[in-house]
Order: sequence, then structure tokens, then C-alpha cells
Amino acid sequence: MAVSPSRLARIGGALALHEEIVFAAATTGETNVVATVVCQDMPALHRYLTERVGVLDGVERVETAPLLRHVKQVGAVSF
Repeated sequence: MAVSPSRLARIGGALALHEEIVFAAATTGETNVVATVVCQDMPALHRYLTERVGVLDGVERVETAPLLRHVKQVGAVSF
């Protein structure tokens, strides 16, 4: 996402409190925050982006790339 530089620390702190966020970091370039979000389904992702992220003061733009299946899973596989 693209965040106003003066709001970067505040938004990073807010994202750290969101249970949907499993990873977030400040970056450089046209977008300056990258995050991995886990939501139950696409409507839940839409609600998260519009109701929780979009209302944060300083968020200028959000780009998403949804993954609709597990590629890797954390933890051991039980047999």
C-alpha cells in the first residue's frame, strides 16, 4: 500500500494490532508498506480492506493480489 510518509509509523502500529495481518513491513518505492493478510473468503477481504484499512488516516492507495489456495502452510504435517 502507499502510505503518507508522516503516517507510516502510526499505520504500521495499527496494522500490527490487526489479527488478519500475518506479516507487514515498510518498503521503498511507489508503495511503502507490504502486508500479508489472511481472511476467510473474498467478502471478508473486501470488508477488511474497506472497513479497517481504508479508514486509516494516511493510507493513499492499496493494491491486492489474492491467493485463493494454500501454497505453503506453517507447522508440521501429522501422519
